[in-house]
Amino acid sequence: MIATAVVTLIRAQEESASPAEGAKTYPGVPKEYEVGESTVSPDGRFAILYEVRDADSNVDPGLPNLLVRLKPYQVLKEIETGDGVTWKDGRGAVAAKWGGNQFVAIWRQMKWGNEDLVVYELANDKIKREEKKIWPEVVKYFDRDWKNRFLKKYPKEASDRYFFTSDDSQFKNFEFNGDTLLLDIRAENNPNLAPGPIWSAELRAVWNLKSSKFTKVDFKPGEIGVRKPED
Repeated sequence: MIATAVVTLIRAQEESASPAEGAKTYPGVPKEYEVGESTVSPDGRFAILYEVRDADSNVDPGLPNLLVRLKPYQVLKEIETGDGVTWKDGRGAVAAKWGGNQFVAIWRQMKWGNEDLVVYELANDKIKREEKKIWPEVVKYFDRDWKNRFLKKYPKEASDRYFFTSDDSQFKNFEFNGDTLLLDIRAENNPNLAPGPIWSAELRAVWNLKSSKFTKVDFKPGEIGVRKPED
């Protein structure tokens, strides 16, 4: 009976210790920062850092979001500074997706969807190139359709804007495929389903990371109509 009790006690101690032992630690990361676990590269060497949030404070984040090498610790890039900085998982927070360990797509998670995509190419533990052209090129397609189709029909809506939307359960906005980035971007002017004139559009495209241009673009304008108030 004593032996059984000892074995049971040891097993209980091992089980209680396992979560702590399994927790990931990053000794080089400053105490003011936390690692975005969802942003860690496949090899575990790179990630985005967010300022640690003080739950008792209403003060806006003051430290920049960082793209870093974790071991040994080194800052590679300040991703967001000033008004662009936000807490991890907050509205407007930066997020990341890796293409192997060479490319990382970084964007901002807004209320309705993802925006402001930039792709960084890493080599020799440094940022070799910043691909900033992708998102402006994406926006051009939506802006042109928004102005030519919607605002010409509803000029009084000119003060309004459209929003990029996403639903991760149905599609992925950004997906690496070798040396290309697959894009599936959608936008609409009334994602909160309010009554009034409605517009939407979708862009599916392939961006070549070597040539820095689209190799395929399929832009699909949605129907323009009027959403009536619910009875």
